[in-house]
Amino acid sequence: MNFTIREYGLLLTGLLGAVWFFVIYPSQDPRSAIDLAMEKNEIREKAEQRLESFGYAVQQFEPEVTFGVNSEFLDTLQQQIGRPELIRQMKAGGIKNTSPFYWQVTFSPTIDRQEASGSGMSEGEEQPGSDDEEIEMRLDMQGRFMEMLNPRSIVPLQVVNRPALASIFDTGEGTAEKRLSTLTDSLLTQQVIIDVHRSSRRMQSREGTALSRLENSLKQKRPFRLLEKDIFKMASYYLSQTGWETSLLRSDTIRTGRLGNSNISTATVRYEWTNPVFGKQQKIDVRLMATGGLIDVSSAYSLGSREGTSYRQIWPVLRNALIFLFCLAGIIIFFFRIRARAIDTKPALIVAILGGSAAAVAMLLSILPQVNLITDPDGWTTSIMILIGVGISGAAASLAFFVFSAIGDSITRQHWPEKLNLYDYLRQGMIFNKPIGYMMIRSIILAFILAGVLSFMLWLIPHLYIDISQVFLHEQALWPPFYLMLYNGWAALSIVLGIFLVLGGQAYAQTKNKVISSAIMVFACTIIAPIVGSYGPVAQEVLIAVVIGMTLVFIYLRWDAVTLLVSYFLFLGLIRTSTGWIVEGTMDGYIFAFFMVVMGLLFLFGIWASQRGKEAQALSGFIPDYVEELAQEERIRQELQIAREVQESFLPVKTPEFEHLELAALCKPAYETGGDYYDVIRLDDNRIAVTIGDVSGKGIQAAFYMTFVKGILHSLCREIESPAELLKKTNRIFCENANRGVFISLVYGIIDLDKQEFYFARAGHNPILHVDTRTGKVNELRPSGLGIGLATGSPFDDSIEEITLKLSSDDLLILYTDGIVEALNENHTFYGSHRFNNLLARQENVSAADILDTVAKDVNSYIGHAKQHDDMTMVVMKMKK
Repeated sequence: MNFTIREYGLLLTGLLGAVWFFVIYPSQDPRSAIDLAMEKNEIREKAEQRLESFGYAVQQFEPEVTFGVNSEFLDTLQQQIGRPELIRQMKAGGIKNTSPFYWQVTFSPTIDRQEASGSGMSEGEEQPGSDDEEIEMRLDMQGRFMEMLNPRSIVPLQVVNRPALASIFDTGEGTAEKRLSTLTDSLLTQQVIIDVHRSSRRMQSREGTALSRLENSLKQKRPFRLLEKDIFKMASYYLSQTGWETSLLRSDTIRTGRLGNSNISTATVRYEWTNPVFGKQQKIDVRLMATGGLIDVSSAYSLGSREGTSYRQIWPVLRNALIFLFCLAGIIIFFFRIRARAIDTKPALIVAILGGSAAAVAMLLSILPQVNLITDPDGWTTSIMILIGVGISGAAASLAFFVFSAIGDSITRQHWPEKLNLYDYLRQGMIFNKPIGYMMIRSIILAFILAGVLSFMLWLIPHLYIDISQVFLHEQALWPPFYLMLYNGWAALSIVLGIFLVLGGQAYAQTKNKVISSAIMVFACTIIAPIVGSYGPVAQEVLIAVVIGMTLVFIYLRWDAVTLLVSYFLFLGLIRTSTGWIVEGTMDGYIFAFFMVVMGLLFLFGIWASQRGKEAQALSGFIPDYVEELAQEERIRQELQIAREVQESFLPVKTPEFEHLELAALCKPAYETGGDYYDVIRLDDNRIAVTIGDVSGKGIQAAFYMTFVKGILHSLCREIESPAELLKKTNRIFCENANRGVFISLVYGIIDLDKQEFYFARAGHNPILHVDTRTGKVNELRPSGLGIGLATGSPFDDSIEEITLKLSSDDLLILYTDGIVEALNENHTFYGSHRFNNLLARQENVSAADILDTVAKDVNSYIGHAKQHDDMTMVVMKMKK
């Protein structure tokens, strides 16, 4: 394998990109600070122990452990202190009372719990077992309890928590808890109420300690009131069991309430930071029952605005609007290309099936982990709805891939065909060859260059934030390696088809300028942002998109569409599987290993194909069917144009001029060539032969037979004086040479100017019109006669009749074909002989040329926008004084 200096430079750049990516990227991605010292089983056990200590029946819930992120808070931290500094501090032990990453244990109710809950429900209450009935417990990376989210306010099975109640008494917890153990749960539930509005000092001075107040309440059989300080003590009891740094918290407010329509009273205690982190206040809410039971613990950060809200709100709207306009333009271009028959539907259909299926299956794999079909009482309904939604989305994706693949192939093949060379090899099944092998090696190198460019841009802009919505790939979908390949495949295909083949191809078709086309493609990349995940602020996200877009455009301009597709596909895989190696101990490790094996196999295949595969010169080119069809149609069109020019050359170029006779003629074929024929032949100074005919059928075949008849007439007209005898001889020759089923209607006559006579014969043609312009009378002359080719011998000869007509000054003779009187308008109504004859009767003191022009205009006006369906030919002769 002989490399050029440029190829060695590319290889060196790829190695630098790979080194930069693997060395620098971990310091730029906040996920590299994640500590997975604890395994999922340990986290599950801790969460179950904690939930059980709060009085919940753990056996009635099914726990699921995932790893979560507070994305908005993480974005704020990245933007304020910079990603590298944030990563350094998180690795050094973290920032106090901040936990952007956490373990989340979701406790979903089991079927047994749903049945137990549902059996005691009253009419109008919401059915338990929905997603809202889940309890989410969050633990930090060290496994310390941080939050418990209980959106449906599920009450613990043990509503009385004696250790929590004991925390409000000033005596030792053992003494208080021992006293409380002598009281039943029902008694405590009835006796203990929340009353934060009473003065704590007055109650304490009057009744003494909390334990004294409890004893007095029991003796006097009146409620035991939990005062404000009691609620704070009970909340502090729970807060001390969390991972929050309580020394940095101060109690703020208490809000009282009730659980739904029940009589269970609650109090929500809010804590705030004494020294807010980076000026961002954090609040923690602890919601308690009067009996000491815990409902939930939640935290919230007052983040403010990460950037100008106007930009953040306008940018997605602008982006979606531009994408919509682009899709609309694509559909319009598609229909124009369909009309021009410049679409290759077969490969577009294959791309549509592959791309649409990849998108649909990837969507299905990402949805399934989010639903629990086993515990969901409406599991079958949910399954059907999911399949319907995925099916509709897959169909829409397939349609989009079909449209953009078809027009992308059509436009690029017409204006930038070299960008499809490798694509043409692949669609012909020519995979094992040197061009494909070089492309594989080159694409892997370019993928590392892209990854290095992205790492460099992140290093260059430390305060840009990476918006992380999901941390690990293995939690996003079933069969993560398969999902990764499908997702990256349809995403890369969408970018290459939409931005480069369609938009870039159309821009190059309009401008023929690669610089302008490149600028348009870079602008499109800026809008679409072909990078993994979301970034911010908007201006910095745009900057990264521009740089990545410029790199992708360079790859497309330097090589081709397939190289770009494979490079971009591998680049997406490198970034999306990065959690498999930047986070120690992650389950994503096997996904990264799988992807590295795929890249290794592609690299080995590239080396093998580039060494043993066929040379580019030995590979056949590819021409789509529609290109061959259009080329063939163009050849036929050119041949028909030549045939039309030849046929027109057979007609009189210029009508002869006579002292006592005006001649005007029109021949208008319905198609490129036609079967109508007329001719004017000067026999001598005083005699003119005039003929008109109509061959059965239309087009090329009729034109050929018309040419044949012309030759016969020209060879016989000076040898045979009688029109009838000439037609008989013409019929014999025609029948001997023409196929059966073809016939010709014909009129042949001779005008003798000295004798002022017109003697003629008719072979099945339209009548000859004789117009006496003095009286306006139109005579239809119909001598008998069969069409030429319909019969031979005596049946034809006996049918031919010859007539001699005396002519006067200003008399008109009109010869025409049926295309005149049978012209159809938009209502499919014939022009008709009646209208034709009436028009001719009004032509007094008008030249033959003007009469022909008047008739032609009237027929065209009658037809309107209807299509001409038959050849139209007409000859006008007028005797002059």
